[in-house]
Amino acid sequence: MNPFISKTKIVATLGPASFSASVQRRLMAAGVDGFRLNLSHGDLEEHAGVIASLRKISGEMGRPVAIVVDLPGPKMRLGKVLKPITVRRGAKVRFVPEGVARPGPGIFLPHEISGLAQGLRPGSIIFVGDGMMQFKVKSIQGEIVETEALVAGVVRSNKGVNIPGYNAPSGVLTEEDKRGITFAIKHKADVICISFVGSPEDMLAARALLPKTGNYHPCLLAKIERRQAVAHLDAILAVADAVMVARGDLGIELPIEEIPGLQKDIIHRANLAAKPVIVATQMMLSMVDNARPTRAEVTDVANAILDGADAIMFSEETAIGHDPAAVVRIAKKIARQTEKRLVKSGAIALEVRAAIRSEDSIDDLVSSAACDVLENRTVDLAVTPTATGTTARRIARLRPRPWIVAITDNPTARNILALSSGVFPLVVPSVALSDFELAKRIKDAGLLRPGTRRLVITAGTLLGVAGTTNSLKIIDVF
Repeated sequence: MNPFISKTKIVATLGPASFSASVQRRLMAAGVDGFRLNLSHGDLEEHAGVIASLRKISGEMGRPVAIVVDLPGPKMRLGKVLKPITVRRGAKVRFVPEGVARPGPGIFLPHEISGLAQGLRPGSIIFVGDGMMQFKVKSIQGEIVETEALVAGVVRSNKGVNIPGYNAPSGVLTEEDKRGITFAIKHKADVICISFVGSPEDMLAARALLPKTGNYHPCLLAKIERRQAVAHLDAILAVADAVMVARGDLGIELPIEEIPGLQKDIIHRANLAAKPVIVATQMMLSMVDNARPTRAEVTDVANAILDGADAIMFSEETAIGHDPAAVVRIAKKIARQTEKRLVKSGAIALEVRAAIRSEDSIDDLVSSAACDVLENRTVDLAVTPTATGTTARRIARLRPRPWIVAITDNPTARNILALSSGVFPLVVPSVALSDFELAKRIKDAGLLRPGTRRLVITAGTLLGVAGTTNSLKIIDVF
Protein backbone atom coordinates (compact mmCIF):
# COMPACT_ATOMS: atom_id res chain seq x y z
CA MET A 1 0.00 0.00 0.00
CA ASN A 2 1.28 3.45 -0.92
CA PRO A 3 1.66 5.33 2.39
CA PHE A 4 1.80 8.68 0.60
CA ILE A 5 -1.68 8.85 -0.95
CA SER A 6 -2.35 12.52 -0.20
CA LYS A 7 -1.06 14.95 2.38
CA THR A 8 -4.57 16.05 3.32
CA LYS A 9 -6.00 13.62 5.85
CA ILE A 10 -9.47 12.07 5.77
CA VAL A 11 -11.70 11.34 8.77
CA ALA A 12 -14.66 9.03 8.17
CA THR A 13 -17.64 8.84 10.50
CA LEU A 14 -18.78 5.28 11.14
CA GLY A 15 -22.41 4.27 11.01
CA PRO A 16 -24.73 1.54 9.70
CA ALA A 17 -23.08 1.67 6.27
CA SER A 18 -19.57 1.22 7.65
CA PHE A 19 -19.79 -0.82 10.85
CA SER A 20 -18.74 -4.05 9.12
CA ALA A 21 -15.07 -5.04 9.11
CA SER A 22 -15.10 -5.49 5.34
CA VAL A 23 -16.18 -1.88 4.75
CA GLN A 24 -13.68 -0.60 7.32
CA ARG A 25 -10.94 -2.47 5.49
CA ARG A 26 -12.01 -0.88 2.19
CA LEU A 27 -12.04 2.54 3.83
CA MET A 28 -8.49 2.10 5.10
CA ALA A 29 -7.36 0.87 1.69
CA ALA A 30 -8.97 3.96 0.13
CA GLY A 31 -6.92 6.18 2.45
CA VAL A 32 -8.87 6.97 5.63
CA ASP A 33 -6.59 8.42 8.32
CA GLY A 34 -9.08 8.65 11.19
CA PHE A 35 -12.40 7.08 12.16
CA ARG A 36 -15.01 9.07 14.08
CA LEU A 37 -17.34 7.36 16.52
CA ASN A 38 -20.31 9.60 17.22
CA LEU A 39 -21.44 8.82 20.77
CA SER A 40 -24.76 10.55 20.08
CA HIS A 41 -25.71 7.33 18.29
CA GLY A 42 -25.38 3.70 19.31
CA ASP A 43 -24.31 2.31 22.68
CA LEU A 44 -20.86 2.12 24.24
CA GLU A 45 -20.62 -1.66 23.95
CA GLU A 46 -21.19 -1.39 20.21
CA HIS A 47 -18.56 1.36 19.93
CA ALA A 48 -16.07 -0.75 21.90
CA GLY A 49 -16.47 -3.55 19.37
CA VAL A 50 -15.87 -1.11 16.51
CA ILE A 51 -12.66 0.20 18.13
CA ALA A 52 -11.36 -3.35 18.52
CA SER A 53 -12.16 -4.05 14.88
CA LEU A 54 -10.42 -0.90 13.67
CA ARG A 55 -7.29 -1.59 15.72
CA LYS A 56 -7.11 -5.15 14.39
CA ILE A 57 -7.47 -4.08 10.75
CA SER A 58 -5.04 -1.19 11.20
CA GLY A 59 -2.41 -3.58 12.57
CA GLU A 60 -2.97 -6.08 9.77
CA MET A 61 -2.71 -3.42 7.07
CA GLY A 62 0.17 -1.54 8.69
CA ARG A 63 -1.74 1.72 8.37
CA PRO A 64 -1.85 4.09 11.39
CA VAL A 65 -5.31 5.53 11.96
CA ALA A 66 -6.69 7.80 14.67
CA ILE A 67 -9.68 6.67 16.71
CA VAL A 68 -11.80 9.79 17.17
CA VAL A 69 -14.49 9.75 19.89
CA ASP A 70 -17.02 12.57 19.51
CA LEU A 71 -18.96 13.42 22.68
CA PRO A 72 -22.67 14.38 22.39
CA GLY A 73 -22.42 17.62 24.38
CA PRO A 74 -25.44 19.32 26.00
CA LYS A 75 -28.63 17.68 24.83
CA MET A 76 -30.00 19.76 21.98
CA ARG A 77 -31.34 16.83 20.02
CA LEU A 78 -34.49 15.08 18.99
CA GLY A 79 -35.33 11.85 20.75
CA LYS A 80 -36.14 8.49 19.24
CA VAL A 81 -38.30 8.59 16.12
CA LEU A 82 -39.64 5.10 15.41
CA LYS A 83 -39.34 5.60 11.65
CA PRO A 84 -38.41 8.56 9.41
CA ILE A 85 -41.21 11.16 9.31
CA THR A 86 -41.95 12.99 6.07
CA VAL A 87 -43.01 16.56 6.78
CA ARG A 88 -44.71 18.81 4.22
CA ARG A 89 -44.21 22.55 4.13
CA GLY A 90 -46.91 24.21 6.22
CA ALA A 91 -47.59 21.07 8.24
CA LYS A 92 -48.48 21.38 11.93
CA VAL A 93 -45.69 19.77 13.98
CA ARG A 94 -45.59 19.57 17.78
CA PHE A 95 -42.41 19.17 19.83
CA VAL A 96 -42.86 17.17 23.03
CA PRO A 97 -40.36 16.08 25.70
CA GLU A 98 -39.18 12.49 25.35
CA GLY A 99 -41.54 10.20 27.25
CA VAL A 100 -44.45 12.66 27.44
CA ALA A 101 -47.82 11.32 26.23
CA ARG A 102 -48.97 12.64 22.86
CA PRO A 103 -52.41 14.21 23.03
CA GLY A 104 -54.26 13.06 19.93
CA PRO A 105 -53.21 12.48 16.31
CA GLY A 106 -50.76 14.53 14.29
CA ILE A 107 -47.01 14.83 13.88
CA PHE A 108 -45.10 14.83 17.16
CA LEU A 109 -41.32 15.14 17.44
CA PRO A 110 -39.87 13.93 20.76
CA HIS A 111 -36.90 15.94 22.07
CA GLU A 112 -34.34 15.73 24.89
CA ILE A 113 -33.98 19.46 25.57
CA SER A 114 -34.49 20.46 29.18
CA GLY A 115 -36.81 23.45 29.56
CA LEU A 116 -37.41 23.92 25.83
CA ALA A 117 -40.94 25.28 26.18
CA GLN A 118 -39.85 27.82 28.80
CA GLY A 119 -37.09 29.20 26.58
CA LEU A 120 -39.23 29.81 23.48
CA ARG A 121 -41.82 32.32 22.36
CA PRO A 122 -44.13 32.55 19.34
CA GLY A 123 -42.06 33.42 16.29
CA SER A 124 -38.94 31.54 17.41
CA ILE A 125 -37.37 29.34 14.72
CA ILE A 126 -36.30 25.79 15.52
CA PHE A 127 -33.69 24.31 13.20
CA VAL A 128 -33.30 20.53 12.97
CA GLY A 129 -30.57 18.45 11.31
CA ASP A 130 -27.92 21.06 10.48
CA GLY A 131 -30.68 23.52 9.65
CA MET A 132 -32.13 21.46 6.81
CA MET A 133 -35.53 21.47 8.56
CA GLN A 134 -37.04 24.67 9.97
CA PHE A 135 -40.06 25.10 12.22
CA LYS A 136 -41.69 28.37 13.31
CA VAL A 137 -43.18 28.39 16.82
CA LYS A 138 -46.90 29.24 16.73
CA SER A 139 -47.90 28.61 20.34
CA ILE A 140 -46.81 26.96 23.57
CA GLN A 141 -49.16 24.87 25.67
CA GLY A 142 -47.45 23.58 28.80
CA GLU A 143 -44.58 21.36 27.64
CA ILE A 144 -45.90 21.10 24.09
CA VAL A 145 -44.48 23.49 21.48
CA GLU A 146 -46.73 23.87 18.46
CA THR A 147 -44.96 24.82 15.22
CA GLU A 148 -45.41 25.20 11.48
CA ALA A 149 -42.94 23.54 9.12
CA LEU A 150 -41.28 26.19 6.93
CA VAL A 151 -39.66 23.66 4.59
CA ALA A 152 -40.45 20.11 3.55
CA GLY A 153 -38.19 17.23 4.45
CA VAL A 154 -37.64 14.01 6.36
CA VAL A 155 -36.97 13.90 10.12
CA ARG A 156 -34.98 11.07 11.74
CA SER A 157 -33.99 10.13 15.28
CA ASN A 158 -31.42 12.04 17.32
CA LYS A 159 -31.00 14.91 14.87
CA GLY A 160 -29.39 18.01 16.31
CA VAL A 161 -31.54 21.01 17.21
CA ASN A 162 -30.47 24.67 17.03
CA ILE A 163 -32.44 27.71 18.17
CA PRO A 164 -30.66 31.04 17.58
CA GLY A 165 -30.89 33.18 20.72
CA TYR A 166 -31.99 30.29 22.91
CA ASN A 167 -29.99 30.06 26.12
CA ALA A 168 -29.73 26.32 26.47
CA PRO A 169 -27.60 24.77 29.21
CA SER A 170 -24.06 24.80 27.89
CA GLY A 171 -20.49 25.34 28.89
CA VAL A 172 -20.48 22.35 31.23
CA LEU A 173 -19.70 18.73 30.44
CA THR A 174 -22.81 16.61 30.83
CA GLU A 175 -22.84 13.37 32.80
CA GLU A 176 -23.11 11.55 29.49
CA ASP A 177 -20.00 13.37 28.26
CA LYS A 178 -18.11 12.33 31.38
CA ARG A 179 -19.11 8.72 30.79
CA GLY A 180 -17.94 9.17 27.21
CA ILE A 181 -14.54 10.43 28.35
CA THR A 182 -14.21 7.48 30.73
CA PHE A 183 -15.06 5.15 27.84
CA ALA A 184 -12.54 6.88 25.53
CA ILE A 185 -9.79 6.57 28.15
CA LYS A 186 -10.60 2.91 28.82
CA HIS A 187 -10.24 2.09 25.12
CA LYS A 188 -7.34 4.50 24.60
CA ALA A 189 -9.04 6.62 21.94
CA ASP A 190 -6.58 8.93 20.21
CA VAL A 191 -8.80 12.00 19.88
CA ILE A 192 -11.67 13.15 22.12
CA CYS A 193 -13.95 15.81 20.61
CA ILE A 194 -15.65 18.25 23.00
CA SER A 195 -18.95 19.47 21.55
CA PHE A 196 -20.43 22.97 21.85
CA VAL A 197 -17.32 24.50 23.38
CA GLY A 198 -17.91 28.10 24.42
CA SER A 199 -14.81 29.01 26.41
CA PRO A 200 -11.35 27.73 27.38
CA GLU A 201 -12.83 26.68 30.72
CA ASP A 202 -14.86 24.02 28.89
CA MET A 203 -11.66 22.47 27.56
CA LEU A 204 -9.92 22.71 30.92
CA ALA A 205 -12.85 20.93 32.58
CA ALA A 206 -12.48 18.08 30.09
CA ARG A 207 -8.69 17.97 30.44
CA ALA A 208 -9.05 17.61 34.22
CA LEU A 209 -10.67 14.22 33.59
CA LEU A 210 -7.74 12.88 31.53
CA PRO A 211 -4.93 10.71 32.94
CA LYS A 212 -2.19 12.73 34.65
CA THR A 213 0.50 10.05 34.47
CA GLY A 214 1.63 7.36 32.07
CA ASN A 215 2.23 7.43 28.30
CA TYR A 216 -1.41 7.80 27.25
CA HIS A 217 -2.21 11.42 26.44
CA PRO A 218 -5.15 11.72 24.01
CA CYS A 219 -5.65 14.73 21.77
CA LEU A 220 -8.39 17.01 23.13
CA LEU A 221 -10.23 18.59 20.19
CA ALA A 222 -12.49 21.64 20.48
CA LYS A 223 -15.43 21.73 18.08
CA ILE A 224 -15.96 25.32 16.98
CA GLU A 225 -19.72 25.46 16.44
CA ARG A 226 -21.00 28.26 18.67
CA ARG A 227 -20.86 32.04 18.55
CA GLN A 228 -19.07 32.08 21.92
CA ALA A 229 -16.34 29.76 20.60
CA VAL A 230 -15.57 32.12 17.74
CA ALA A 231 -15.35 35.04 20.18
CA HIS A 232 -12.89 33.11 22.41
CA LEU A 233 -11.04 31.24 19.67
CA ASP A 234 -7.46 32.22 20.57
CA ALA A 235 -7.98 31.35 24.23
CA ILE A 236 -9.53 28.00 23.24
CA LEU A 237 -6.64 27.27 20.87
CA ALA A 238 -4.21 27.90 23.71
CA VAL A 239 -5.66 25.00 25.77
CA ALA A 240 -6.92 22.66 23.03
CA ASP A 241 -4.77 20.16 21.12
CA ALA A 242 -6.78 20.50 17.90
CA VAL A 243 -9.93 22.17 16.57
CA MET A 244 -12.74 21.34 14.20
CA VAL A 245 -14.64 23.82 12.03
CA ALA A 246 -18.07 22.27 12.64
CA ARG A 247 -19.98 24.15 9.98
CA GLY A 248 -23.36 22.58 10.64
CA ASP A 249 -24.18 24.22 13.96
CA LEU A 250 -21.89 27.17 13.23
CA GLY A 251 -23.97 28.01 10.14
CA ILE A 252 -27.07 28.26 12.32
CA GLU A 253 -25.56 30.07 15.29
CA LEU A 254 -24.18 32.73 12.91
CA PRO A 255 -25.40 34.15 9.59
CA ILE A 256 -24.65 31.51 6.97
CA GLU A 257 -22.96 34.01 4.67
CA GLU A 258 -20.23 34.49 7.28
CA ILE A 259 -19.18 30.83 7.32
CA PRO A 260 -16.67 30.89 4.40
CA GLY A 261 -14.75 33.76 5.95
CA LEU A 262 -14.92 32.23 9.42
CA GLN A 263 -13.61 28.93 8.06
CA LYS A 264 -10.55 30.68 6.62
CA ASP A 265 -9.95 32.63 9.82
CA ILE A 266 -10.27 29.62 12.14
CA ILE A 267 -7.93 27.54 9.96
CA HIS A 268 -5.34 30.34 9.76
CA ARG A 269 -5.33 30.89 13.52
CA ALA A 270 -5.06 27.15 14.15
CA ASN A 271 -2.08 26.99 11.77
CA LEU A 272 -0.40 29.84 13.64
CA ALA A 273 -0.88 27.92 16.88
CA ALA A 274 0.45 24.71 15.24
CA LYS A 275 -2.77 22.90 16.14
CA PRO A 276 -4.33 20.40 13.67
CA VAL A 277 -7.59 21.67 12.18
CA ILE A 278 -10.40 19.59 10.66
CA VAL A 279 -13.18 20.95 8.43
CA ALA A 280 -16.50 19.13 8.72
CA THR A 281 -20.15 19.06 7.63
CA GLN A 282 -21.66 18.40 4.21
CA MET A 283 -18.35 18.16 2.38
CA MET A 284 -19.80 15.78 -0.24
CA LEU A 285 -23.31 15.19 1.10
CA SER A 286 -24.79 14.29 -2.28
CA MET A 287 -22.72 11.10 -2.23
CA VAL A 288 -25.02 9.67 0.42
CA ASP A 289 -27.19 8.69 -2.56
CA ASN A 290 -25.11 9.44 -5.66
CA ALA A 291 -21.97 7.95 -7.19
CA ARG A 292 -20.35 11.34 -7.78
CA PRO A 293 -20.25 14.61 -5.84
CA THR A 294 -21.51 17.88 -7.26
CA ARG A 295 -19.05 20.34 -8.77
CA ALA A 296 -19.75 22.69 -5.88
CA GLU A 297 -18.84 19.97 -3.36
CA VAL A 298 -15.58 19.23 -5.17
CA THR A 299 -14.75 22.93 -5.02
CA ASP A 300 -15.67 23.04 -1.32
CA VAL A 301 -13.24 20.22 -0.49
CA ALA A 302 -10.50 21.86 -2.55
CA ASN A 303 -11.05 25.25 -0.91
CA ALA A 304 -10.77 23.74 2.58
CA ILE A 305 -7.37 22.35 1.55
CA LEU A 306 -6.31 25.66 0.01
CA ASP A 307 -7.39 27.40 3.23
CA GLY A 308 -4.88 25.22 5.11
CA ALA A 309 -7.00 22.47 6.69
CA ASP A 310 -5.09 19.43 7.91
CA ALA A 311 -8.05 17.14 7.42
CA ILE A 312 -11.58 16.98 6.12
CA MET A 313 -14.28 14.91 7.78
CA PHE A 314 -17.25 13.08 6.34
CA SER A 315 -20.39 12.36 8.35
CA GLU A 316 -23.47 10.98 6.59
CA GLU A 317 -21.41 10.24 3.48
CA THR A 318 -19.55 7.39 5.18
CA ALA A 319 -22.01 6.63 8.00
CA ILE A 320 -25.13 5.97 5.93
CA GLY A 321 -24.02 6.49 2.32
CA HIS A 322 -24.38 3.80 -0.33
CA ASP A 323 -20.59 3.57 -1.00
CA PRO A 324 -18.41 4.99 1.80
CA ALA A 325 -15.11 3.89 0.21
CA ALA A 326 -15.95 5.71 -3.03
CA VAL A 327 -16.35 8.94 -1.04
CA VAL A 328 -12.82 8.57 0.32
CA ARG A 329 -11.29 7.64 -3.05
CA ILE A 330 -12.78 10.72 -4.71
CA ALA A 331 -11.74 12.96 -1.80
CA LYS A 332 -8.16 11.69 -2.11
CA LYS A 333 -8.16 12.46 -5.84
CA ILE A 334 -9.37 15.99 -5.16
CA ALA A 335 -6.72 16.40 -2.46
CA ARG A 336 -3.85 15.19 -4.66
CA GLN A 337 -4.79 17.57 -7.45
CA THR A 338 -5.35 20.52 -5.10
CA GLU A 339 -2.07 19.95 -3.25
CA LYS A 340 -0.13 20.49 -6.48
CA ARG A 341 -1.47 24.03 -6.60
CA LEU A 342 -0.88 24.47 -2.87
CA VAL A 343 2.82 23.58 -3.12
CA LYS A 344 3.24 25.66 -6.27
CA SER A 345 1.76 28.80 -4.73
CA GLY A 346 3.30 28.40 -1.27
CA ALA A 347 0.62 30.83 -0.03
CA ILE A 348 0.01 29.16 3.32
CA ALA A 349 3.71 28.84 4.11
CA LEU A 350 4.33 32.49 3.30
CA GLU A 351 1.34 33.67 5.34
CA VAL A 352 2.16 31.58 8.42
CA ARG A 353 5.89 32.25 8.24
CA ALA A 354 5.30 35.99 8.03
CA ALA A 355 3.11 35.79 11.13
CA ILE A 356 5.65 33.83 13.19
CA ARG A 357 8.72 35.72 11.97
CA SER A 358 8.77 37.90 15.06
CA GLU A 359 8.48 34.92 17.42
CA ASP A 360 11.62 34.03 19.35
CA SER A 361 10.82 30.41 20.27
CA ILE A 362 13.42 27.85 19.29
CA ASP A 363 10.65 25.55 17.98
CA ASP A 364 9.53 28.20 15.49
CA LEU A 365 13.08 28.97 14.42
CA VAL A 366 13.90 25.30 13.82
CA SER A 367 10.65 24.58 11.94
CA SER A 368 11.14 27.66 9.75
CA ALA A 369 14.76 26.75 9.03
CA ALA A 370 13.77 23.17 8.21
CA CYS A 371 11.26 24.40 5.65
CA ASP A 372 13.89 26.67 4.08
CA VAL A 373 16.08 23.61 3.52
CA LEU A 374 13.14 21.48 2.36
CA GLU A 375 12.51 23.93 -0.48
CA ASN A 376 15.72 22.64 -2.07
CA ARG A 377 14.81 20.11 -4.75
CA THR A 378 17.60 17.75 -3.69
CA VAL A 379 15.90 17.08 -0.35
CA ASP A 380 13.40 14.22 -0.47
CA LEU A 381 12.10 13.75 3.07
CA ALA A 382 11.93 15.41 6.49
CA VAL A 383 12.47 13.20 9.54
CA THR A 384 11.37 14.39 12.99
CA PRO A 385 12.04 12.20 16.03
CA THR A 386 9.38 13.41 18.45
CA ALA A 387 8.00 12.53 21.87
CA THR A 388 4.75 14.50 21.54
CA GLY A 389 4.46 15.40 17.84
CA THR A 390 5.00 19.13 18.35
CA THR A 391 8.01 19.46 16.03
CA ALA A 392 6.30 17.57 13.21
CA ARG A 393 3.19 19.75 13.49
CA ARG A 394 5.19 22.98 13.52
CA ILE A 395 6.91 21.98 10.28
CA ALA A 396 3.72 20.61 8.72
CA ARG A 397 1.83 23.92 9.14
CA LEU A 398 4.31 25.49 6.69
CA ARG A 399 3.27 22.91 4.06
CA PRO A 400 6.74 21.87 2.80
CA ARG A 401 7.01 20.05 -0.53
CA PRO A 402 8.47 16.78 0.89
CA TRP A 403 6.60 14.54 3.31
CA ILE A 404 7.44 14.51 7.01
CA VAL A 405 8.11 11.18 8.70
CA ALA A 406 7.48 11.61 12.42
CA ILE A 407 9.36 9.01 14.47
CA THR A 408 7.86 8.39 17.92
CA ASP A 409 7.85 5.71 20.58
CA ASN A 410 4.31 6.63 21.68
CA PRO A 411 1.46 4.84 19.81
CA THR A 412 -1.08 7.52 20.79
CA ALA A 413 1.17 10.32 19.51
CA ARG A 414 1.61 8.28 16.32
CA ASN A 415 -2.12 7.98 15.73
CA ILE A 416 -2.79 11.66 16.50
CA LEU A 417 -0.11 12.67 13.98
CA ALA A 418 -2.03 10.66 11.37
CA LEU A 419 -4.36 13.69 11.22
CA SER A 420 -1.65 16.30 10.51
CA SER A 421 -1.22 17.34 6.89
CA GLY A 422 1.78 15.83 5.16
CA VAL A 423 2.90 13.78 8.17
CA PHE A 424 3.41 10.03 8.12
CA PRO A 425 3.90 8.78 11.71
CA LEU A 426 6.09 5.79 12.48
CA VAL A 427 6.38 4.04 15.85
CA VAL A 428 9.79 2.76 16.93
CA PRO A 429 10.80 1.35 20.36
CA SER A 430 13.01 4.39 21.04
CA VAL A 431 13.51 7.74 19.33
CA ALA A 432 17.07 8.00 20.69
CA LEU A 433 18.55 6.65 17.44
CA SER A 434 21.57 7.53 15.36
CA ASP A 435 21.13 9.01 11.89
CA PHE A 436 21.99 5.65 10.37
CA GLU A 437 19.45 3.85 12.53
CA LEU A 438 16.75 6.40 11.68
CA ALA A 439 17.38 5.97 7.96
CA LYS A 440 17.29 2.19 8.33
CA ARG A 441 13.96 2.29 10.23
CA ILE A 442 12.44 4.46 7.52
CA LYS A 443 13.75 2.19 4.77
CA ASP A 444 12.49 -0.95 6.53
CA ALA A 445 9.04 0.65 6.78
CA GLY A 446 8.98 1.14 3.02
CA LEU A 447 9.03 4.92 3.29
CA LEU A 448 12.10 5.56 1.15
CA ARG A 449 10.72 5.83 -2.35
CA PRO A 450 12.92 5.06 -5.38
CA GLY A 451 15.36 7.91 -5.93
CA THR A 452 15.28 9.18 -2.34
CA ARG A 453 18.78 10.20 -1.34
CA ARG A 454 18.74 13.22 0.99
CA LEU A 455 16.99 13.68 4.33
CA VAL A 456 16.54 16.61 6.70
CA ILE A 457 16.53 15.41 10.32
CA THR A 458 15.55 17.53 13.31
CA ALA A 459 17.30 16.82 16.57
CA GLY A 460 17.39 17.88 20.20
CA THR A 461 19.95 18.30 22.92
CA LEU A 462 18.33 15.41 24.80
CA LEU A 463 17.26 12.59 22.49
CA GLY A 464 13.70 11.46 23.13
CA VAL A 465 12.89 14.26 25.57
CA ALA A 466 9.92 16.50 24.71
CA GLY A 467 10.59 20.19 24.12
CA THR A 468 14.34 19.99 23.44
CA THR A 469 14.40 20.11 19.62
CA ASN A 470 16.90 22.82 18.69
CA SER A 471 18.81 21.77 15.55
CA LEU A 472 18.60 20.10 12.17
CA LYS A 473 20.91 17.99 10.02
CA ILE A 474 21.09 17.09 6.35
CA ILE A 475 22.26 13.58 5.48
CA ASP A 476 22.61 11.59 2.29
CA VAL A 477 21.21 8.08 2.08
CA PHE A 478 22.94 5.55 -0.17
